Amino acid sequence: MNQAVLSPSLDTRRTGQELPIQGAASAAGRDWLALWLAAGLLWWLVGMPLLPSSKHYHQGLMALFWLPGVIALVRHASLRRAWRQPLAILLLLFTGWSALSWFWSPADIAGDETKIFPYVLLAANAVIALGCLAPALFWRTLALACLLNGLCAWVALGYFYGWQEHGWRDRVVGTGLLNHPILGAQVFTALAVLLAGLRRHLPAALRTWAWCLAGCGYLGFLVMCQSKGPWLAAAITVLLTPLWWRDTRAGVGVALFSALGLFAFWMWPDFMLQRGLSFRPELSDQAWLEFLRHPLQGIGFASGYVLKVGPDMIAFEHAHNVYLHIAIRLGAVGLALWLAMQLMAFWRTWRAHAEVEARALCALLCFAGLAMLTDGVGPWVKPREEWFCTWLPLFLVLAWLSIRRQARRADEAREVGGNHA
Repeated sequence: MNQAVLSPSLDTRRTGQELPIQGAASAAGRDWLALWLAAGLLWWLVGMPLLPSSKHYHQGLMALFWLPGVIALVRHASLRRAWRQPLAILLLLFTGWSALSWFWSPADIAGDETKIFPYVLLAANAVIALGCLAPALFWRTLALACLLNGLCAWVALGYFYGWQEHGWRDRVVGTGLLNHPILGAQVFTALAVLLAGLRRHLPAALRTWAWCLAGCGYLGFLVMCQSKGPWLAAAITVLLTPLWWRDTRAGVGVALFSALGLFAFWMWPDFMLQRGLSFRPELSDQAWLEFLRHPLQGIGFASGYVLKVGPDMIAFEHAHNVYLHIAIRLGAVGLALWLAMQLMAFWRTWRAHAEVEARALCALLCFAGLAMLTDGVGPWVKPREEWFCTWLPLFLVLAWLSIRRQARRADEAREVGGNHA
């Protein structure tokens, strides 16, 4: 692998500039730590459709991703500085408020429930660490993970409709841990959005046919999941794309997508409208009433509640809406902190929409924010499907902001050095 991909510090040796971390040993240590983290990022993003056991998935995350992230935090001051940015502080405040809600939670919280707080912070730290240590390797690994998952989408379609011989009216589920049609569609579509935006970070040989093949796999899975929530989130994201991608190609893409959507609705209306709205409006009404019982502080992050809807009073254990679920459990304060993180992340990426990475993150934040309106059990769960819409966008924005901040510091240092010379 090209050394420039591993660490930006190696390029400075060729230009005669001073290394950010002195000495060849330090640079070598930076490289192996970055490779370790890259392996962990692949495990996180690609392991979900490949592994049958959540236990092995979590153990791999700890060993391959979170552990090298902690080592990087101890060894590198740039990573510690990254935690001082406003979005990271909001994440810490949201985590602190969620943990504080334990004091007014009526439920007895088991030890496993409280582990989720360090899990989230360790995962965020690992993503930021890879971005700080090796930005090029970070984007390359992310793009490759999205490409590989597109191939996994093809495997899921073939296994479900071919090997298992399900009918075309059945809703496809993914392989491995992606065994839910809606959540599987959310995972694959979120990664499809990133793949579309990060095409330039793939190796040149993979930017055409392999990229198209992976994209078609994602599209096939999205259609055959037969879930209107991911459909609607993807459709609105495509329609809003010109807001951050001001290019003729974006307009043509939106026009083609709209034409295809209208054609599909005209040809297969029964397929598009089957199963109705799955009690989502009724659940939202009941969730709002539940929120009004404890509007300020909520019922506590691990407290259970039941929403009953329909003539048969069908019971649901969560609101199927991440925002309402957060409001019920963490109150208006928790919801305000969550929304502040989402809005800050989107605002920062939208302001920098001239950058390819910022456009990709804008699209991901848009899709994830819309997808969370129709399903998901909230952010405070162990690493699973929901993380791809709740935490992945925020972690990637944190890493992107850290990379930009680090680049600005390097530019300022070079300017100072040039003035002294």
